[in-house]
Amino acid sequence: MSRAPRGTSRRAGRRYADPLQAGIRLFRLSGRLSGEEAHGSLLPRTVLRKLQQDWAAWWERNRRRLPPRTGHPAASRKYLQGYGAAAGRDTGRYSLFPTGKTVGCVISVMNECQSLGRQLDELEKLPFEEVIVVVNGSSDDSYDIARRHPVRADVVHFEEPLGYDVGRAVGARLSRSDVVLFLDGDMCIPAPQLLPFIEAAARGADVVLNPVSRLLPAFSQRDAVSCFKQFLNVCLERSDLEADSLTAVPHALSRRAIRTIGASALAVPPLAQARAIRCGLKIVSSPRVVNVLKANRIRTCNVGSGNPVERLIIGDHLEALHEMMEKYGPRLGFADFGRKRHVLGRPVRTGAQDASSG
Repeated sequence: MSRAPRGTSRRAGRRYADPLQAGIRLFRLSGRLSGEEAHGSLLPRTVLRKLQQDWAAWWERNRRRLPPRTGHPAASRKYLQGYGAAAGRDTGRYSLFPTGKTVGCVISVMNECQSLGRQLDELEKLPFEEVIVVVNGSSDDSYDIARRHPVRADVVHFEEPLGYDVGRAVGARLSRSDVVLFLDGDMCIPAPQLLPFIEAAARGADVVLNPVSRLLPAFSQRDAVSCFKQFLNVCLERSDLEADSLTAVPHALSRRAIRTIGASALAVPPLAQARAIRCGLKIVSSPRVVNVLKANRIRTCNVGSGNPVERLIIGDHLEALHEMMEKYGPRLGFADFGRKRHVLGRPVRTGAQDASSG
């Protein structure tokens, strides 16, 4: 009986790719680690990124040859296990991305010393090409935490507060990666919960939203902000998104999305979402929800009906609607059913009329 080639295994007469053996072989082919890399149990960032590159190439070649019901998470764990066994390192805390695209992360931070370090610890478990921390208006140790952390983030510092979501726009403008994940520094989201956003972007999505609609009560019991989120999506003919919005983290954007809508638009998330929809970008909700409603830090400005943050977000949605109505007509393309408005001396443009005249 012939033996299966190295890096494969046999089951029921069929030859399958074996990521465990591939991981072991990868280490042996990589040669000795440098002196700096040989110390300690953690993988240096350079090694983790190299592992990601080699894994992405292996995954692309072999993913259709894996045993039935073996998805990316299980296969990548075996790959890391094989590398760790050969290298004598504990790789159980790390995860890899199912894509050869570069992936970056942007975190907006303002006085988040209590949670920032823990969130950076989670990001260290993933092979990000870049981590950009935008520290603004902080009077605590947030800047020092970001600078000292072994994730080796690019830290952008503004002494004055930039205002809500402006940090995301700054980070997007500075980023170079093919896919960019956006987080806030006021909560800690475990690394495994971030992977579905990257996986959806790897499958071709331009915008991947956090499906917080699944956490909301019946429409009649929702807060005003959630109602406005859903209203905007309905107005833009994406009722399937319900109340899912770029207002909530985490979310991921492709480089194409950032170029199309403009990095500056991310300072007003509903505006960015409206532009993405109208430009025909592929917008999906992540298959897994991250419960940011529980994790969100409670502040005096975001508690109670009519609080300042609520009014800000409602204003953001009105700004998005205003831009869309100026561009596509006050009815946003919804039918007027043949009303003869001209007899009243007040004709109203419709989306269809705008399209025909353009």
